[in-house]
Amino acid sequence: MKKLLLILSLPRTLIAYILARRTKIDEIFQDLNRFAYGGKKHDKEYLTFSEVIVFDKCFRNVLEFRLKKGHMLSAVILRVLFPVKKDMEIGRCDVGGGFVCFHGHGTVISANRIGENLSVWQGVTIGRNPKSPKAPTIGNNVSIYTNAVVAGDITIGNNVQISAGTVVMQDVPDNSLVIGNPCIIKKKQM
Repeated sequence: MKKLLLILSLPRTLIAYILARRTKIDEIFQDLNRFAYGGKKHDKEYLTFSEVIVFDKCFRNVLEFRLKKGHMLSAVILRVLFPVKKDMEIGRCDVGGGFVCFHGHGTVISANRIGENLSVWQGVTIGRNPKSPKAPTIGNNVSIYTNAVVAGDITIGNNVQISAGTVVMQDVPDNSLVIGNPCIIKKKQM
């Protein structure tokens, strides 16, 4: 059944693939690589793209987010070809390559800057704090787990893990694990 659906979706996936390739946005294929293979290299790019775009609505949202930056017509065409998750919102921010979202239900992302290889799970909120008009800045290789909140004019360092249900409203140094509400920052053992 899965193969039949892929075959039937071939024309629309080909159009979406051509749109993505034409934009020359490298981050799209870094995101695809993380969605499909966890960051490992692969040689079947179009087949992988077809499978991921047909079966993963979170990837569609990330792809639409990438295309909206300077390629609005491509984003509109993508949205006509493939529906996106209506309960996942990615605001206008600068996000590095390798961005992956798992499940994405109730996820809101609005940051100042996000580095490479961000992983988020469902229910995550990244954004402004009522006391601060600025959004967070997030480093490279950050994982934010289910129902965590990252808010305010704060900086999250590189190689940070924010556990499920954590509320982060203060700066977090590199190589840290953040747990609880209010958050407790622990240095990871390297």
